[in-house]
Amino acid sequence: MTEDPAERDLRAAEYVIGTLGADERAAMDLELAVDPASRAAVREWERRLAPLAETVPEVEPDAGIWPRILRALPAGSSAAPAANDNRVATLSRKLGLWRAAAAGAGALAAGLALFIALGPRPGGVGDTRYVAVVTSGGEAPAMIVSIDTAAGTARVRPVGAEAPAGHSLELWYVGADKTPKSLGLIGKDAARLPLPAGSEDARRGEGVFAVSVEPPNGSATGLPTGPVVYTGKLIRD
Repeated sequence: MTEDPAERDLRAAEYVIGTLGADERAAMDLELAVDPASRAAVREWERRLAPLAETVPEVEPDAGIWPRILRALPAGSSAAPAANDNRVATLSRKLGLWRAAAAGAGALAAGLALFIALGPRPGGVGDTRYVAVVTSGGEAPAMIVSIDTAAGTARVRPVGAEAPAGHSLELWYVGADKTPKSLGLIGKDAARLPLPAGSEDARRGEGVFAVSVEPPNGSATGLPTGPVVYTGKLIRD
């Protein structure tokens, strides 16, 4: 069966930004070795996303970093290098770059995920689509939820969502009536789920999605029973 180009394009984007799991990435490496279309998709995403990496600002390293490195050296190591040792300056510059990357990684990942979610995709005439990047307090994305109003479905793509041991994650839609409506449990793989009854606001691009921690089989009450760990507001695609 011929692969959906939109699915291949999304997989290539996640390969470039590094959000694929280890098994998915290994499979993608094999695919790139034999599939010219996949290689072309990866090259295109590298071209499109490379300029965004330049937006991460530099951050000066903490003045206490070097003393902490010295204290962490094994006992018996040689004394601290002379003040004019160029290796110290070189290491300090590298530490600045490492910290800059760490400081901007969460925001950049969220921005890239939104960029991917809003990228062009085929659709029928008159179709309206909405998307929510579901995160925890603006951190790196946990999942991407896109609404297809014509089909009345939500496509859920987990990215970094993790359930605590012995628990599951349940996805909820909250509209104007403020009553959570369950779409079901969230696994590790992408899924297309029907919108629950009473979620007409979602078809207009209104409301938010939330993820709560629940027992293994989900909430038994029809409402969230555990803490809400991720949320995301719908915007027009």
